[in-house]
This record gives sequence, C-alpha cells and structure tokens, in this order.
Amino acid sequence: MTNAATSSARLSAGTTPATPGTARTTWRRMALLGLVLVVLGVIALVRDDGGDRVLLAGLGVGAAVRGADLLRAARAGRLSRAAATSCALAAWLGLVAVAVALLSGTAAAWVLTAVLVLAMPALVLGGRRSAPVLAGAAVLVAGAVLLGVLGGTGALLAVGTAVVAVGVTALGGANLLGAVGMRRFARRPAPEPAAGCGGCACGAGGCGSLR
Repeated sequence: MTNAATSSARLSAGTTPATPGTARTTWRRMALLGLVLVVLGVIALVRDDGGDRVLLAGLGVGAAVRGADLLRAARAGRLSRAAATSCALAAWLGLVAVAVALLSGTAAAWVLTAVLVLAMPALVLGGRRSAPVLAGAAVLVAGAVLLGVLGGTGALLAVGTAVVAVGVTALGGANLLGAVGMRRFARRPAPEPAAGCGGCACGAGGCGSLR
C-alpha cells in the first residue's frame, strides 16, 4: 500500500506516471508541448523581426488553452477553488499576451523582459528550497538583465527576449526527454495481480486490512 500511495503522489505531482496505461495517454501530450516550445524558442532566437511577437503569442495561446482546460476540470469538481482561480488568471493573462503580441513588437519585447525580471525572485526562492541550480539560474538572469541595462533600452529588450527564448527552448527540450522516458515506461507490461487476489479488498485498504 505504501508503494501505491507513493506512485499516486508522483502522478499528481506530474512527474512519474503511476501505471504504463497512464503513461500511454501522457507522453504524446508532453512530446507535443516540448516540440511547440522548442519551435517557439528557436523562432525567437533566429528571427530579428517578429520573433519576440511569435514567442509571446505562442506562450499566450498555450496559457489560455491550458487555463481553459483546467477550468473545465474545476467545474467538474476535480480541482479546488484556489486552483480554479489560478487557472482563470492564467487563461486571462494568456489572452492579454496574445493581444500585446498582435499590437506591437516593442510591446512584446517589453513583456518578455518583464517576465524575465519577475522570474528572478521566483528562481531565488525556489533555489533556497530545492536545488542550487535554480539560484544559479537567478544569478545568470540577473547578470543578463544588468548587461542589457548597461547597453541601453534596445540591448535590454534584445537580451530579455533572447534569455526567455533560451529558457523556453530548454524547457521544451526537457519535455521531449521526459516524453521519451515516459514512452519507454508505457511499453512495460501491466503488472500481474498477486496470486489468489480477487481485488475485493483493494478499495478497503488492501488485503492486509482483512488480517
């Protein structure tokens, strides 16, 4: 029962799926998300004109779609009220991001730079509670922002867009690697039930609860 509870907790945290069956329905979505993020990041890095708008619009559409999907889950009672509020905020911010991207390239670059600046305290706080890598990332982000400030407004916007694009590309690559591992996990055969187990006591805490 301890192993089953641990697997369930990992699934809810979005890390390791509980069963190969769950992995089969998850790895494709993870791979698609990773591919989209990599494409958006590369476009923003290689295109001097319009790359920032494409990146911001793509991220906005993704946030809006994901937020709306989670809102439907909240209406069905599968999420808490606090989570539903966060989903609604994400969807609204995604729509705002798309509108800004359609409005102006300069405005899109400013939004991406603002995202980069706001990411610094989040990385610092996360680094204190988890891996030092996050704190190191915060130092790199702060250095990039400082270099941009010293170079003027144009350099600041260029650095902000480039750093966000690199981060998005790295996140997409991590999703692709995770999808590969999850696909391998999905190919594993389902575990056979224990000998003599009819499954009747599983809902009551397992066979040990009958002893």
